[in-house]
Amino acid sequence: MSFLPLVFDFAASLRSFMINPLVNGLILGIMVLGVFISFRILNIADLSVEGILPMITMVTAVFIDMDVNPILVLLISMALGAIVGILNALLTVYLKIPPLLSGIIMMALTFGVAIMINSLKAGQVSFDANSHLTVFNWLRNLLFQISDNNVFRFYASYLSYILVAALLMVIIGFALYFFFGTELGMSIRAAGKNKEMAEANGISTNKMSIIALAISGALIGFASSLYGQHNGMGLPTDGQGMIVIALSSLFLGEIVIGARTFKRSLLSAIIGSLLYWYVIQVLMLLDTQGYMLSVYKALLLIAIIVLQFGISVFKKSHPKGGEGVKRSKKEALKEKGEEVAMNIKRLCLGGNYVC
Repeated sequence: MSFLPLVFDFAASLRSFMINPLVNGLILGIMVLGVFISFRILNIADLSVEGILPMITMVTAVFIDMDVNPILVLLISMALGAIVGILNALLTVYLKIPPLLSGIIMMALTFGVAIMINSLKAGQVSFDANSHLTVFNWLRNLLFQISDNNVFRFYASYLSYILVAALLMVIIGFALYFFFGTELGMSIRAAGKNKEMAEANGISTNKMSIIALAISGALIGFASSLYGQHNGMGLPTDGQGMIVIALSSLFLGEIVIGARTFKRSLLSAIIGSLLYWYVIQVLMLLDTQGYMLSVYKALLLIAIIVLQFGISVFKKSHPKGGEGVKRSKKEALKEKGEEVAMNIKRLCLGGNYVC
């Protein structure tokens, strides 16, 4: 009997190790998708995410505490995130402020709003998840009606978080994949890939940037609201280091999954978020005092970037079978074409023909 408490403690630790990173990875994976749009499609490191997240978590906590419908809270959060994204884009497009600086400005603005909310609520921006409805506990309450067994209810509460977060992630992932396959989505990708070429084809790159950052901000706002409903509170420090987390997740997923196609790029952002939080869970075991975790996150990002660069260099120097032959053939054809063009030019000049 004396071993039972140890067994229960081990089971609780194992459950925490397996479930918490999964839920965090699914919820914040939506945020990573938002950062993916700004960073990989528009080539902008948007720092406003570090201000949007604490602002939205606090707004969410205030609304949920007022018994506002959690779905409506998600929609409001998406709208607020989209507004921040649009303002961010307008600073760059019309005021010609560099994207990095405009992101810092919006981060300061949204963080200021978060501080204001925190002050108005006297630092108590939270709600009781058992007495207020969220997008997670409605499923938990539904599962509770199946059985009164305490063990069943214990696992049902965790299962509700996983199922809801996974369902929302799948819906958003598919929606983004199909959207960026439409004419508008392809125009956004073209504007981010080659601005001059996109403008030459009649695409308004300014308009595409505004739309893309609005979508990015909406996704970050959506994820922030889920994060607040999951934690039952909002803190001014919620967004601290979130850009590091998002980029680390993105790069880690690209190492594991790759990014040769747009579909793989989206999948790498999702898988990378899940893997990242399991790595963080392991690092938390090393950081028993809790003050070294930020250092570990920064070092992890450096390690991921170095690893990604090393893999890229290795692939270029050691191409897979056939790639080197294809590349050499292409180069030979290009050189042959240049030689033919030069001979025609010489012939025209020598014969006084108009070419």
